[in-house]
Amino acid sequence: MNRIMNLISPREKLISIRPPHWIYLLQGIFWVVLLTIIGLIVDYLLYYHAGSRISPLTSWFEVDFWFVRLDEDTTLIPFFFFLTGLAVFWPYFLTYISHVIVLTDQRIIHKKGLIFVHVDQVDLEDIRAEHVDHGILGWFIGYGTIRLNCRFIEDVFLPAIERPYRLIKALHNTRFKDSSIEYHEDMFKSDLNLIDQEQQKASRKGKFKDLKHRFKSSLGKSSHKETGKGNILKR
Repeated sequence: MNRIMNLISPREKLISIRPPHWIYLLQGIFWVVLLTIIGLIVDYLLYYHAGSRISPLTSWFEVDFWFVRLDEDTTLIPFFFFLTGLAVFWPYFLTYISHVIVLTDQRIIHKKGLIFVHVDQVDLEDIRAEHVDHGILGWFIGYGTIRLNCRFIEDVFLPAIERPYRLIKALHNTRFKDSSIEYHEDMFKSDLNLIDQEQQKASRKGKFKDLKHRFKSSLGKSSHKETGKGNILKR
């Protein structure tokens, strides 16, 4: 928290602090579990289909730890897969604990890193558009990544956060209140309406409604084609 406050100048007002979504932690755990299970399966298949354990690293010694015993009947294959899972888990875990998004009355700050800190920032007046990407799991759970289309600089990509449209609304409200930014009331209301529409489309109810509409449309097209084919056959 102290590092975050150090990024904000005394002239700025803190509006919002948003951590990454817990989906990063879940994804990391998923890969650890999946790769460990794959390692156990590979170890099992080698034992029952290769005729004997392929374990040159453990066939000539025994090591007994408090959590595992290595001998000629226990190979290192599951542990190699487990360590691979930990290597995949680390970037997700690092993103979850070290990234943070800060909205002030002047800019958006994306801080990442624990020891070596890197900061992406963009002034509110330089943001031209926001794009939210949910994905299939994102709209079901309620998170999304944000891409800020910026003027003069490269686009800024923010990590997945919970309720991303709430942050976008706060951004627009802050821009509207800033008299130094040319942001007319009509434009502000129009943007909020667009945000509400996109938020409704991205909600679970909106997605199910869209999927239902697409399903009905596909059935209608298929039935129309079937009718057309039948007419051709009759001729």
